[in-house]
Amino acid sequence: MTTSAHPLPVASRSRRVSPTSSPGSPGRPLRGGLATFWALAFGLSWVSWGAASLLGGDLADPRVFALYAFAGFGPSLAALVLRCAGRRSPRAARWGAAGRWLPAAVGIGAAPAVLTALVVPLLGGPTADLSAGAAAVAGSGGPLLFALVSLCAGPLSEEFGWRGYAQPRLRRRLSPLATSVVLGAVWGVWHLPLFALTGTWQSSLGLASVEAMLFLLAMIPLSSAYWLVSERLRGGVPAAVALHLVGNVALTVLAVTSPVAMAVYVGVIVVTAVLIHLVTRPGAPRP
Repeated sequence: MTTSAHPLPVASRSRRVSPTSSPGSPGRPLRGGLATFWALAFGLSWVSWGAASLLGGDLADPRVFALYAFAGFGPSLAALVLRCAGRRSPRAARWGAAGRWLPAAVGIGAAPAVLTALVVPLLGGPTADLSAGAAAVAGSGGPLLFALVSLCAGPLSEEFGWRGYAQPRLRRRLSPLATSVVLGAVWGVWHLPLFALTGTWQSSLGLASVEAMLFLLAMIPLSSAYWLVSERLRGGVPAAVALHLVGNVALTVLAVTSPVAMAVYVGVIVVTAVLIHLVTRPGAPRP
């Protein structure tokens, strides 16, 4: 740190990095707004889910379903509102690096459910119920509509907020591990009202169940995988969307719901997160 009272030359000043710069975006400060983002994301989602619950809370009711679907976009809508208010997002994904982040997003997204389906029978648990997955696809109106709904319900409705807006701002002051813990915990809490709506995957678990606890806890180590593909591998929001999409589809098709299956599922995610933080150098400049 210089103690000179003389101003630095223009060239030297231009090379100084703002302390509020996002990771990988030197010199371009990210203005704050996390508190506002949390308030908007939770407000848009929880108020709408609360209204759906007051209307009966059954997704078979078109009014309830409309409120449920709108509420799911709370995080991304919050990021959009703040973007329109001048709160910029970090730089876009590096599509030239898609050969790294896309396979990683697909592989990490599918691995927990696939490995769970393979390991659980060896532990004496039930085999994967593919008929339940097929029923879910049929219930959505076929493979095309199932893929469209799966893309919108979670990946597009959430990731512009969680990984596009909140994660870069948390990374201004926290390590990748600490960012994953904070964002994963918030992400889990955000899902809580879904347990009260009949017809959601979460309601089939039951909030007081072991499976629900494991599902919510999984958000924390899973956030490390999102950090890896979105920031470290330079995939941005598209990488997070791909990981979220593949993860949700694999979880639905392979019907990972039993206590043993959920325990193995979370175990795989935890091991993956540990490996991510061992192999990478948290906080170091990205390759």
